[in-house]
Amino acid sequence: MKRNHLEQTQQRSIIRHHLRLALSLTLLSGAGLADEAHLHDAATRISNDMAVFEDTRLLAKERGVNIKDVRQALAFQDQFASYFAELLEKYPNQIARVWLEPAPYQDAHIQFVGKAPAIQAPANVNLFGGGSYSMQEQQERAALLSKLLRANNHSNFLTYFDQQSGQIKLEMKTSRAAKAMSLTDLSDTLSAGFNGLDMDDNRLAKSLSINDIDYEVIIGEGEIYDFDYARGGEWLTDDGGKECTSGWAVSGPNGNGIITAAHCTGLNGLDHHYTTSDPTMTFRSQERGNGDVEYHTTSHSEVAEYYAREDEVRDVTGIKWTILMLPGQSVCEYGRSDNVRSCNHDVIATGVTTTFTDGVTVSNLVRVSGDDSIGGDSGGPWSWGTVAWGVHSGSNGSTSVFTPVQRAQSELNVTILTQ
Repeated sequence: MKRNHLEQTQQRSIIRHHLRLALSLTLLSGAGLADEAHLHDAATRISNDMAVFEDTRLLAKERGVNIKDVRQALAFQDQFASYFAELLEKYPNQIARVWLEPAPYQDAHIQFVGKAPAIQAPANVNLFGGGSYSMQEQQERAALLSKLLRANNHSNFLTYFDQQSGQIKLEMKTSRAAKAMSLTDLSDTLSAGFNGLDMDDNRLAKSLSINDIDYEVIIGEGEIYDFDYARGGEWLTDDGGKECTSGWAVSGPNGNGIITAAHCTGLNGLDHHYTTSDPTMTFRSQERGNGDVEYHTTSHSEVAEYYAREDEVRDVTGIKWTILMLPGQSVCEYGRSDNVRSCNHDVIATGVTTTFTDGVTVSNLVRVSGDDSIGGDSGGPWSWGTVAWGVHSGSNGSTSVFTPVQRAQSELNVTILTQ
């Protein structure tokens, strides 16, 4: 589980790229030009600045706060993201935790492994020490806990490192309280451990104790997360039946197409709003392990745009790097099934690992607060303004999970089309 040299090089490249381009994160991709059918699109097209304004306005409305306060908080979040990227470059593997207070607040926190460096922090940024493990190590410890539980035949649970509490979160769903794993059982499982780990993983596994884990039992039927069964944000069909939502238009090894959630099966059609006949789709590749995404080519020319609402089209100008999806940051979701765009979501954690009742384990997810999705919204776009964040996977009534677009690109060997 130790990060290899390529991944470390990629992270340093990401940070340097972020610093060069500051907050824009715009990745020019040479997206294909729209064809004649695209010119007849009746949806309203809004500018990049208006897209950011609309999401800010929507977030303020949903939280019942002043839009000016939200705008200032979001500006603070952007400035802090740049500052955090600089610290990652300067102090690699020395940052233990980082999080933001959600908008409209303007406060941020960074904990260092050991003693905090003697540096001047920006206003409203709290730097402190005392951490025992880096963020990467903490995510690996959470993944090891998941692996240990699976090795002991447990399912229907999720694990991740909660940066605000500093603990590893474990949520396990069961139909009856009597069937739930007790704290004693969990402690015994940790003590027993397992063999076959390399030196670094073995060190991290041995460090796990019951005091490191925030364990919650959820009583109820069904999965720990319910699946919410182009141009992003359009209907995807299975023999004409509307099943899921498209995430983002991409270029890939088999040509331009779309990506959506991997648990959406049998998809073969795309309900384009701006053509007289709907294009067909061809399945190309899937990843349901390191994310929940799949790639399809289409019989139509795809464009670097997405539906933010049924009647509103936006350009896609860039992608959000996973490492800069900071706890407390706001993000928006749109699903074609419920036709609702909501921005009242804050990042809770990245690096979430979920194991379902069928034994399938999906890792590298992002968990956010809030659940505004229904069946058919799976695969839909998570975004802010004109920047792509993720591909919707599922929800549980109070939180949602998605695959970050950076992970989707690397696993499927595709590139999100951008202007």
